[in-house]
Amino acid sequence: MSARALTTLLFLGIFSGLFAVQGYAQEAPEPVGKVSLQRDQAMVEANRLDIAVVVFDDGVPEAVAEQNARGILPKVRAVESTFLPVNLRQALQASDAWGVIRVTPEESLLAHVQVKVRIEQATGLELRLAVTVTDATGRVWLDRTYLDYSAEADYPVPEEVDPILDGDPFADIYGAIANDMLAARQALGARGPRQIQQVAFLRYAAALAPDAFGDYIAEQEGHYKIQRLPAEGDDMVARVERIRSQEYLFVDHVDEQYVDLQREMAPAYNLWRQYDREQALYRLEYEQRAAERDKQGRYGSFSALQQVYNQYKVSKIQQQDIRQLARGFDNETAPTVLESSGQVYRLTGTLEQQYSDWRRILGQIFALETGLPSPAE
Repeated sequence: MSARALTTLLFLGIFSGLFAVQGYAQEAPEPVGKVSLQRDQAMVEANRLDIAVVVFDDGVPEAVAEQNARGILPKVRAVESTFLPVNLRQALQASDAWGVIRVTPEESLLAHVQVKVRIEQATGLELRLAVTVTDATGRVWLDRTYLDYSAEADYPVPEEVDPILDGDPFADIYGAIANDMLAARQALGARGPRQIQQVAFLRYAAALAPDAFGDYIAEQEGHYKIQRLPAEGDDMVARVERIRSQEYLFVDHVDEQYVDLQREMAPAYNLWRQYDREQALYRLEYEQRAAERDKQGRYGSFSALQQVYNQYKVSKIQQQDIRQLARGFDNETAPTVLESSGQVYRLTGTLEQQYSDWRRILGQIFALETGLPSPAE
């Protein structure tokens, strides 16, 4: 570890101590360190599992006083809750061990594996994520908190490169999560993936047509078990598969929107993280000098106050850019036009609203075709 990195960690200890005084300290896990992304190119195609990376829980406390004490800007955190999942998605894709990986606004019954994350800390200096990974059977793969620190060499973040393999300051945290997920997948054995795929399909079918598929699967305390399988060539299964294919098309569209929006905001966000890191380190250095009564930076000196103000001014400018991007992200209202069963549908509103509306429409289409009650009824 370099002297600079060691100094940074020492400063982080001081910074955590400041939060401890105010009652907001958390016991930090061990940093992930340098991580090499593991790959599994030999994965059998039929055993590849689809993953839904759900938009992150922003972890913003309701009390404004606590937000201020922890240095949380809700608008920035809103951006991060949709920006960071794309980075994790790309790390999982790079491992070449999975089926289709999508960022979704909520849990998706289409996916075989769900990844849910709460942001516990996100600054230019530190990223801490509480990660829970479960498969369609209800089996928990991961339930732990990951921590990573950036280094001076991580900034400025280069543009137009792979953010996971070549540039992101916290690439190691995504690599660590991807590696642990791969290890959990490999521990399932040869038959595990097929069972997960079957349970995922039956859960989707039961949600779409509970009267027809409700008794195919049983649930107890969040765990799902197959009771029986549909007959081969079942017409109802074919209908479910067709509706599911329609939902796949829209979920792919939603995922593409998240990727495009992340790419659009990356330059401003990365610049904000760089200045945020510099400001945090300077603040910690300044506090240390003040405590030691350093003559060159004594408490209250004009030069010290001027430096603090300059950092604050630049930071506020970057915050304004991020807030502007956040407004565009939160209010994404580009309409989506989709076709199903010869009918054209125009969806409006946020991505989350469009996603809910499309699922409701597909349920109604299925009910009309089969004569079964709609799940919404």
